[in-house]
Amino acid sequence: MTIEISTETEARLTREAQTRGVSVDALVEQILGDRGSVDRATEPAAKVPILHLGVIGALRRRDIYDDAD
Repeated sequence: MTIEISTETEARLTREAQTRGVSVDALVEQILGDRGSVDRATEPAAKVPILHLGVIGALRRRDIYDDAD
């Protein structure tokens, strides 16, 4: 597979691979592997506020529309 990246990104990848002591291919595989391993089911759910508004009965037409008598 071939992808086109900018020369700046290629330089950053090369520098990071040299820092870690691995090849650029191994670094890219590691990055892509880490990104793909995130499981959405294990992430905590977003906190949603619970509003306790009490009991509400059925709405009448005059509650909704101004023209109702």
